[in-house]
Amino acid sequence: MRIIFSFILLFGLALNGFSQEEAQELTETFSLAEFLAMVKKHHPVVAQANLKLSEAEAKLLKARGAFDPKLEGSVKEKNYTGTDYYSLWNGSFKIPTWYGIDLKAGYQQNDGYYLNPQNTTPQDGLWNAGVSVQLARGLLYNDRMNALKQAKILKDQNELERDILVNSILAEATRAYADWQYYYENKNVFEEFLENARVRFRGISRTSEVGQTPAIDTVESKITVRNRQLDLTQANFQLQKAKLAMSNYLWIDEVPVELEDYLIPEISPQSVPAILGIEQFLGNAENLDNHPEIRSLEYDLQSYDLDIKLRKNNLLPNINVEYNFLTEEVDQPRYLNTNDFKAAINVSFPLFLRKERGELRLAKVKRENTNYKLSQKEWNLTNKIKAIEREIISLQEQLSIIENIIEENKIMVDAEKRLFDLGESSIFLINTRENKLIDAQLKQNKLQNDYYNAIAKLFENLRIIL
Repeated sequence: MRIIFSFILLFGLALNGFSQEEAQELTETFSLAEFLAMVKKHHPVVAQANLKLSEAEAKLLKARGAFDPKLEGSVKEKNYTGTDYYSLWNGSFKIPTWYGIDLKAGYQQNDGYYLNPQNTTPQDGLWNAGVSVQLARGLLYNDRMNALKQAKILKDQNELERDILVNSILAEATRAYADWQYYYENKNVFEEFLENARVRFRGISRTSEVGQTPAIDTVESKITVRNRQLDLTQANFQLQKAKLAMSNYLWIDEVPVELEDYLIPEISPQSVPAILGIEQFLGNAENLDNHPEIRSLEYDLQSYDLDIKLRKNNLLPNINVEYNFLTEEVDQPRYLNTNDFKAAINVSFPLFLRKERGELRLAKVKRENTNYKLSQKEWNLTNKIKAIEREIISLQEQLSIIENIIEENKIMVDAEKRLFDLGESSIFLINTRENKLIDAQLKQNKLQNDYYNAIAKLFENLRIIL
């Protein structure tokens, strides 16, 4: 943004032959919508938040790996003093399924002088095909099913966490923009009234030289000019600090940029709710059905429900059954004889189940704790959002009142100037009226800043995604 804007400015100056003074007077608006679009596209925190999706997708890919077909093979040989003790060739192909059932196929070819008789195979080897089943624990629900479902929940949850991070950085950026606008408006107020004081000082100086006004009025006018110069200097300092704070959110292609001096804010109390997308929530913001933080906790509950389901399943006995058909000629199915098979059964069951019962109890405790967190979060968010809504309504009323106060103070200043021209007032009274008008305008700027910050606070607590 800085590079682009600087190029446009320099090109325009060269093309039109502007003087340096004219160049300094050039301004270009930089709206809140443009600023937030830059933040969302280029800010490092947003890029970091997007990594959460990549992390979740990687974990989901890892969980799906538990269902990948597996090809295995091994060769074992022993030859000693010229004797071929044994040669064992094994290959297998395994297909895990969703439930606790694995499909298997394999090939063996073994020979040797000291070969274990149980490993004896025909000369051309022996083929096998069969199935392995977990009959109790792990049949309808098991670790790999749980890991995959947990990974899918984590993916959805990380999307919410990404959105929450992006929302937070956009809310912070909105507050920084509001501060920039606040100090910019304050600077404009002091510039305007400093110019008024200078004009008045020059006029009074001339009339004092001809004896039309007392010399003391010249001193008082000069004091007013100096005081307003001081106010303007302080306002410029605050404005520069606000620009630097706002520049923290300005990045282009991973390169930080600064806010140029010729850029000016473009924001109004009417436009901010629409820019932040909270218009439809004003007055109805307590509906938290789709709130990201609430949904994230609900995903935690779903995750714990899966853990509880797995822990309950682990209370069952571990019964693994395997059955394989055996054949020498795999290309001729008629040779498949059901009497030629290899089978196994393995049963285990802890007598006290203390480990399994403890894990189940821990999973239930975690779920109950998260359920309390969910209830507390809903209540806290509801009350916080209601308080912000009331703050916004109050600030809207105060802004309406301050507008009337400013208009009435302007009337008083104009009236005092006319009285001064008629010789019925004094510089002191004009300065007093102007000071009250300055205070009213500064108060209006502060109320607007409070209003923008309240809107940003509501946007952040609603966790709206732009």
